[in-house]
Amino acid sequence: MDRQKAAAGFALLADPNRLEILRLLSQGEKNATELLKGLPVSQPTLSHHMRLLCQGGLVTQRRQGQRVLYTLCRAALRELLSAPLEEQPPPSPAAPAEPVIIIRSGHRTR
Repeated sequence: MDRQKAAAGFALLADPNRLEILRLLSQGEKNATELLKGLPVSQPTLSHHMRLLCQGGLVTQRRQGQRVLYTLCRAALRELLSAPLEEQPPPSPAAPAEPVIIIRSGHRTR
């Protein structure tokens, strides 16, 4: 996993409500009503968090009739948590900066 993807994944984990959602889902598949019982958030806020977690690949969803069931993606979470321990190639060196030329009252300086 590259550094950018790992950083984005850890940003998802930086929210206490999303951590609690993952903890609740670690107990098994749940729908929004079941998740709301264990969270101090509104339904629209839960939907926002679920969308982010699904986009980040940490949660999957499936429809069952009119309900949406959410499941923790344990493999993705394991991969994310092990990412800082993976050997990464060093970041590419930055290109040298171009010199800045400033012209003041007819004199050129660097």
